[in-house]
Amino acid sequence: MCLPLRVLGFLVAFALVHVPSPVAADPGFVILCNASNPLVVMSSMDLKKALSGSTKQWSNGAVVQVGIMPLDSRELAALSSAVGMTPPELLGRMQQQVFKGEMRRPVLLRSGAECVGLARSNAGAICVAARSARLPPEVKVVSVNVTTLGAPNR
Repeated sequence: MCLPLRVLGFLVAFALVHVPSPVAADPGFVILCNASNPLVVMSSMDLKKALSGSTKQWSNGAVVQVGIMPLDSRELAALSSAVGMTPPELLGRMQQQVFKGEMRRPVLLRSGAECVGLARSNAGAICVAARSARLPPEVKVVSVNVTTLGAPNR
């Protein structure tokens, strides 16, 4: 029974390979970054690398600075789901990477407005906010490809 589900999952992922989406789990949320960041679209795997410390710098040279919401927030649920993890798994992974010195300590945010503020003021910031958030010119939305087939950063 597992094999057909895996095959079905692969087929769905294959069909969606070129369909960018904001945060895969919840269309009410989007990934934000600073407008100076050249990112436009990233794969789920690229997002996971940024959230886990594997990606330390963006192509513009800015150091990755993750902004996260509290454990029980819908934003963190959407973000963790987009990379195929639960919120506790994602936070645990981040904690391990911070302890190892592999990533900067994430900035704890309490609202979408704080996410917008972080993205506005930090060239390396990446965080999640409600789709309805008002974005100043210094902040942009990054689409996340819902597959994990690994499109390169653009």
